[in-house]
Amino acid sequence: MDSWGALTMLIKRQEAAKNRKKKLKFDLDKRKKNLQSNSVNGLEFKKVSESELKEIKSQIKSKSKRDNIKNLTINLLIFLICSLVLYYLVTQIKTNNLT
Repeated sequence: MDSWGALTMLIKRQEAAKNRKKKLKFDLDKRKKNLQSNSVNGLEFKKVSESELKEIKSQIKSKSKRDNIKNLTINLLIFLICSLVLYYLVTQIKTNNLT
């Protein structure tokens, strides 16, 4: 193969690589556009009036308050039980050391 043949082979390889890259980019853009158009159609929500929206917000807030109170009481009970167990252990150790 002479030098011109090698040069034309190199140019053909580069063009083929460029074409592959262009085709991959086109396919990716097509898929991306397809996903975007499908996701917009899939996220259509029903229209909610202002009064319904206020009612939903109040329900969410009341549920959140109940959950917070429940979590607080559980944490306080756990803390109280741990404190009592620790106090009991400390008093038992002191009484055993004294005798």
